[in-house]
Amino acid sequence: MKRSVSPSVGEQFSKGFSNLLNMYSIAAGAAGVGLLALAPPANGEIVYTPTDVVLSGRFNSQNYALDLNHDGIADFFLSATWHRSARESGGFSRISVRPTPGNGVIGYHGNASALAGGQPIDGRHKFTGKLMAWMDTYFGSDFGSGGKWAGVVDNYLGFAFKINDQIHYGWARLTVSSYDVPLKATLTGYAYETEVRKPIFAGQTSDTDQQADSTPYVTDSKRALPPALGVLALGSSSLSAWRRRDQTMEESAD
Repeated sequence: MKRSVSPSVGEQFSKGFSNLLNMYSIAAGAAGVGLLALAPPANGEIVYTPTDVVLSGRFNSQNYALDLNHDGIADFFLSATWHRSARESGGFSRISVRPTPGNGVIGYHGNASALAGGQPIDGRHKFTGKLMAWMDTYFGSDFGSGGKWAGVVDNYLGFAFKINDQIHYGWARLTVSSYDVPLKATLTGYAYETEVRKPIFAGQTSDTDQQADSTPYVTDSKRALPPALGVLALGSSSLSAWRRRDQTMEESAD
């Protein structure tokens, strides 16, 4: 079973992550959405939301509030930031994902993993990811760059988040530039599984679309805001076979 929701974009200015959350809640109330938790169907299904959102640090900082289950509560914030040096001879650009309290992103040592399509997202992984990609520039050119998402096309963030204090799993598909100054990220879709603790595969958009492809991954997360309020711009991220793959991914990530 499959549902699609097409989000729209709104912008407003703020300072700091806590202010961002507060303003987002206010915006949701003004739109008549409210902070209502939507009860998932008893039999479970995957809810897929196609989108086309571009994030860039061109305006110093830009954030997208990701609401996986459209209940009016922000689950994650995708961020693009750009900080110029004192003499404006260069700067520091980064793409990151920030989970709201109680949620998590698959990753290791603070770096968010870039999952390939078909990789399982479940409770067997570490959910400590935040930084996706970074670039240090000098006189407008690439002086140094890194991160697991630098230059990645159509890979996936793996999420664990809570609905009514119950863990659910989901994903978001992104492409991150490698040479744009500042860095740019494009979000093209996201999805979550309505059944509590049921794994989802990266890129899976329906219960019949199980991409049992490669490696396993996991998340521990929470909730998000309505698509109509998704973007905020600021001015100033077989079981034995699975276990073997999981161990391999942990070793390579470390």
